[in-house]
Amino acid sequence: MINILELESSLGFGGQEHRTQRVINGLDKSKFKVFYALNHGSKSFEKPIDCEFVEFNLKKAYNIFEIFKICKFVKQNKIDIIATHSGKDGNIGAIVGKITGAKVVRTRHLQTPISSPFSYNLSDRVVCVSNAVKSGLIERGVKPNLTQVIYTGVDTQKFTPNFSKNIKDELGLAQDCVVVGIVAVLRGAKNHEILIEAFNELNLKNTALVIVGDGPQEAKLRQLIADKKGIFMLGNRLDVSEFMASFDIFVLPSKMEALGTAILEAQSCGVPCIGSKVGGIVEAIEHERSGFLFSDKDELKTALKRLIEDKNLRQSFGKNARKIVQEKFSIEKMILDTEKMYENLLKFDEILPAKSQNKKV
Repeated sequence: MINILELESSLGFGGQEHRTQRVINGLDKSKFKVFYALNHGSKSFEKPIDCEFVEFNLKKAYNIFEIFKICKFVKQNKIDIIATHSGKDGNIGAIVGKITGAKVVRTRHLQTPISSPFSYNLSDRVVCVSNAVKSGLIERGVKPNLTQVIYTGVDTQKFTPNFSKNIKDELGLAQDCVVVGIVAVLRGAKNHEILIEAFNELNLKNTALVIVGDGPQEAKLRQLIADKKGIFMLGNRLDVSEFMASFDIFVLPSKMEALGTAILEAQSCGVPCIGSKVGGIVEAIEHERSGFLFSDKDELKTALKRLIEDKNLRQSFGKNARKIVQEKFSIEKMILDTEKMYENLLKFDEILPAKSQNKKV
């Protein structure tokens, strides 16, 4: 049995925590036992996660008293691997790993530049959610030999081409109306404005733009669309998987993106995608096979026009998109890659003493 201690200092429950939940739940429990260490008040405590929850004070990276408490826990529970995810828990995990001898796996979920490679280079493995994230870490000084890409996996059984709710019915749109959708937090980095402008400037008949999500830019975006036709803002929705397949096209025009999980979910639904040529989006979308990549508003407008006016192209891209996700971005593949990585880390550790002994003889 491999004992794993997950450290997560975040209090919220976003994409990062959702990935951790899927990994924990998917691990083979005949091989792995997981302890999940969280701050008091973490929303992850409320989620269905197949683990043993533990509460530590992870609010400060260099709380010596708490670090020694975690070291004691690691020793008592014979922890083999410490998995970390954020700045504070990453630093704590690196220190605890050096004191106790446990292996440390640091996962980088974001594409934003890191301030220092120090704690990353103290890890035994640095998991990157895309090659774009990996390249960014190496540029900042993380040792290349420590890095490994394990793509975020989506639930292909939940996000399917079959939908139980039709967004066209909900909004009173004709069934032949071409719906362009986006599901993303309403913040500047997601760049909703360029999509709204491109859609509005095209002004094509029998089309609609549906924006799903909430966030700090909601008021600004509602003001922007106030005098524009065919644009709907639905706010935050918990039933996205039930209607996403009723979109005809999905767009993610982010200025920065580690991978773009929403794109993977849309593609799993068989929806052709358009994405900005940044970060991991270029890995999520296969240009001119599952969708289009764009660099500026004119390219976005061209891509939108082509897909809106060509139903056969939408269907072809959609079939390819579903297949690509099943092959490269499924939860099953993410879990399998993670299990292999954990096992290989410990196998390598077992081999080293044998090699050293042979040399002495």
